[in-house]
Amino acid sequence: MYEDSVYAVAKIQGDISSPNLKGIAYFKPFKDGTMVEIEVSGLPGYKNYQLFPIHIHDGKDCDISKNGTFDNVLGHYNPTNENHPYHAGDMPILFSNNGYAYMKFYTTRFKAYEVENKLVIIHEAVKDENTSLFGRKIGCGRINKYTL
Repeated sequence: MYEDSVYAVAKIQGDISSPNLKGIAYFKPFKDGTMVEIEVSGLPGYKNYQLFPIHIHDGKDCDISKNGTFDNVLGHYNPTNENHPYHAGDMPILFSNNGYAYMKFYTTRFKAYEVENKLVIIHEAVKDENTSLFGRKIGCGRINKYTL
């Protein structure tokens, strides 16, 4: 994305179980919604290809607790009180290729400015195709307004 078109950015870090997890998410106003671009490396896994749920949460920080986890991230961003998977903060699954994932998608579920100061959360890989079951939170990034 061109830097002058980016409204907000989140730098993603891993918890104690995934110390090599690092990534970035860009949020750009586009048409009637938002273009989201996410790149992540260091995703854990015992398989070459795994599915990682990723969401926007209502929390305010990615502080790691004494036990090494993200405990203060609150629930999914869901201003219209929808059922899952229709929360505004529900995003497509990250598809890991040997620990690396990249995706770009367009959504009208939220405007870029509406998710400012919220969190991008990556959950551990799903064990099967039932992506409605989310594991522990292994990655977190606070969405901040982009400034040069």
